[in-house]
Amino acid sequence: MNKTYIPNDNLLFPPNLGDFIPEDAPVRLVSQIVDLMNLKEIHDSYSQEGDGRPPYHPAMMLKVVLFGYMNNIFSSRGLASAMRRDAHLIWLSSYQFPEQSTISRFKIRCMPHIKVIFSRLVFILTERGEIQLTKDLYIDGTTIRSRAARRRIKWRSNAAKFGALAETAIQEGVEDLLEQVENGDTMDENNSGHVSYTTDEAREIVDRIEQEAQNQGLKVQSKITVVRKAIDRKETHDHTLEQCAGRCGVAPTDPDCGIMHAKEDGYGGDATPNFNVQIATQNQYVTNYGAFDQPSDKSIAMDFIDTCIEENSVKPSSVVEDAGYGCEEVYVGLKKRGISAIVKYPNYDAESRRRPVKEGTYDKFGFKLSEDESTLICPAGHRMRVIRTEEEYTRSGFRSDSTVMTCDHCPGCPFKEKCQVAKNKRREIRRKLGNIREERRAKARLDLPANQEKLKRRSLEPEPVFGQLKHNHGYTRFRHFGKSKVEMDLGFVFMALNILKLYRNIEKSA
Repeated sequence: MNKTYIPNDNLLFPPNLGDFIPEDAPVRLVSQIVDLMNLKEIHDSYSQEGDGRPPYHPAMMLKVVLFGYMNNIFSSRGLASAMRRDAHLIWLSSYQFPEQSTISRFKIRCMPHIKVIFSRLVFILTERGEIQLTKDLYIDGTTIRSRAARRRIKWRSNAAKFGALAETAIQEGVEDLLEQVENGDTMDENNSGHVSYTTDEAREIVDRIEQEAQNQGLKVQSKITVVRKAIDRKETHDHTLEQCAGRCGVAPTDPDCGIMHAKEDGYGGDATPNFNVQIATQNQYVTNYGAFDQPSDKSIAMDFIDTCIEENSVKPSSVVEDAGYGCEEVYVGLKKRGISAIVKYPNYDAESRRRPVKEGTYDKFGFKLSEDESTLICPAGHRMRVIRTEEEYTRSGFRSDSTVMTCDHCPGCPFKEKCQVAKNKRREIRRKLGNIREERRAKARLDLPANQEKLKRRSLEPEPVFGQLKHNHGYTRFRHFGKSKVEMDLGFVFMALNILKLYRNIEKSA
């Protein structure tokens, strides 16, 4: 005997779809959280005219988008399809079925306001007591592949080299044409003393010579074609250099991304188009995020910290970061902002594990800062003499000078054969004393027991969030071109992760 089974049976009173959604389902939490948000900016972005078809409610659209991201449905087409078969999405949308183009346009509509919407979710988490923005923030970064094709990278070095060759071809070609057509007379008296021609000037000269050659019956068309092609190449390479903006290369389809190495890109360690995604976390909630085109965490650290302060409207008591951020610029920048810097420097762990060097043994790491912090003491205990100080600036414009020093006690020194000063042809070494001074102060802070606990906590903060993002949700490559759209997509996915984290915490406390 089987239970009664009647396909396509019509019910006199259709059931309420909400009866099929458990009371503790994540979809209900999504609905509650969005209902608490002020979506004024999105409401105002719609036309206020009374004509035309009314738009879907922004709260409903935001709910279904966030629930889609929570369930690894990142594409608008996939979400539109799921909304017709997933009971949870049908319940969220209240039996409304927007097309994929409508969902896509809604995401674009949210793009200018995504950081504001994200901040309001963070504020809700703060009100619930999940996070306290005035306490420690744990910051880390990871690389996520851009949508740009990795095989179409244009390198700055190649653009500079081939641009120079094109420039030479332009100058030689124009001079050759002028000599052949005008017997060495370079156009007008206004052009006397010309050393080189710009691409615009070269194009005007070529156009005029082409007209004169036709009147005089000269055969110079092949030379004119060569110059024009060189002008086109020069302009193309100049445009590439402009897009690089100091970076090593550029992806033409997405100039906003950077060319950098990624651990899990699967391309044998080759540099590929990526974004350096930075996040600040507390209790494994993402409080702030950003996408950058620079591979070095040091060069973007202070910009991101300023972004955190601006978006949160408060300063954290301390910032905890790994050794990839440790440098003079970060230490000084955090001190100026009144934030405690619990930031490792590159050799901190190695110094902590290193055994004491036996007396009479050369230690290549034995160059220590003198008591007055103006020079170094060599491994043999001699004070080094400062030769000169050279001004140097980081990519962000921070001044970090290098000091060139030598030792006058090398003759007769027992470490002469091994010492790097003696091995140098000029018997000089170059060090950033400002960086060494800040590392000495940082070590005193990092060795405090309370800060040691925070360093241990750091591995349990942003890293699990990245693991959740990449491994559990498969978010390893962006689906949009341009930084604005990338940050819009990150805003949705990090909001979804925060709501999932809140849901799990509620389950644990129940």
